[in-house]
Amino acid sequence: MAREIALLGGSFNPPHVGHLMAAYWTLATQDVAEVWLMPAYQHPFGKELAPFEDRLEMCRIAAQALRGVHACGAEAELAGDPLVGKTARVLEHLAKKHPRDRFALVLGTDILPDTAKWYRFDRVKELARIVVVGREGYPEGAETLPLLPRVSSTEIRQRLSRGEDASPFVPRKVLAYLQERGLYRG
Repeated sequence: MAREIALLGGSFNPPHVGHLMAAYWTLATQDVAEVWLMPAYQHPFGKELAPFEDRLEMCRIAAQALRGVHACGAEAELAGDPLVGKTARVLEHLAKKHPRDRFALVLGTDILPDTAKWYRFDRVKELARIVVVGREGYPEGAETLPLLPRVSSTEIRQRLSRGEDASPFVPRKVLAYLQERGLYRG
């Protein structure tokens, strides 16, 4: 019997407690075997990101907090592919690599309006069941869902660059890793 794996993608720049809340909600409410945190190899809209290896390692560290949550570096496996970073291409790659599994794609209500701009979103829906997570501040599309708190990687990076405390927003071990590596300093 095929298991279903939920993919929670994002820049994870850095991963934060909102990501873990979304992963836990998915595990608790959806019939999935696991949730994979899947950092983008490169940002689809060209935003600058911390090195992929650091973001993947921070996802691994964050995932340790929840049984059934893991980090997935699939996008790096497509480095050099002209469609790297396109969700449809990543799903095709994962379907080929894990032919016995099915996939679900976790999308926050903040992302839903952007799916019209995605490369082959029709193909994404063929390859993965869409799971919508409600986000505070983006209630449209979440009428029947609890809203997870608004936690922003951008704000976290700004706090860190100013030397301010980000501990309420970042898992403790992730915060220790990024401080040790000197990430997001002014």
